[in-house]
Amino acid sequence: MKRSPLAGIDFSIFPRAVLLLARNPSIILPPLLTSMVGVLMARVLAPGVPDPAGLTSGLGGLIVLLIELFGLGAACVIADDAWRHGRASFDDGWTEARRRGGDILFAAIGISFILAVAQYAGLLIGPLALILTAAAVYFLIWTIPAAAVGGIPGGAAIQVSIDRVRANPLPAAVIAVVTVAVAFFIPAYATAFINEFAFQYVAGTPLISQLIGALIRSIAFAYVALIITKTYTDAAFSRRW
Repeated sequence: MKRSPLAGIDFSIFPRAVLLLARNPSIILPPLLTSMVGVLMARVLAPGVPDPAGLTSGLGGLIVLLIELFGLGAACVIADDAWRHGRASFDDGWTEARRRGGDILFAAIGISFILAVAQYAGLLIGPLALILTAAAVYFLIWTIPAAAVGGIPGGAAIQVSIDRVRANPLPAAVIAVVTVAVAFFIPAYATAFINEFAFQYVAGTPLISQLIGALIRSIAFAYVALIITKTYTDAAFSRRW
């Protein structure tokens, strides 16, 4: 594998993940399913929340976040199969994801708790809120793949992620930045652009707009699953990517 001159980082992973996703669109299915469930749950439990993928307050936001993190974990299982064999089986991946479901959910609860604490602390200290949240995302970036494909119990996945990040600080930083951009900013702007373009068709029907956002977000989450899974497994086996 060709290595990047920048601290051993192989940036070819990013375009390779695009090609792998095109060959294995089944990776999109778990995030798509959970995103749609999240939309419906958000409308029932938090009808005032415009973005069901966001870190919203209240029970509705927590449930939506947990559901979508589980979808990300299931996508990581299929993504790992795709990286290993070129082609991934959705049935096998979904079966394995359900088997690992308890660990994935436990890891998702840990992530939700830490992010909630970081945000609450940010409310108390003001300008440092963004820094605390960014630090949390940075150190938690490999938590879900650790639980989904690393064979790590859900309760230990956070510590494993922190250890891997400390051992690979620059690669983890690159992955964290790409993950936030792909999973949150790009879908938000893409959804807004599409909704504006199709305004005459979706005006007055917010559910359609939210489902469009769910589709875009699921594609983004599938791509993120590919890059965090690959970089986690490389870091876990002490390989620089």
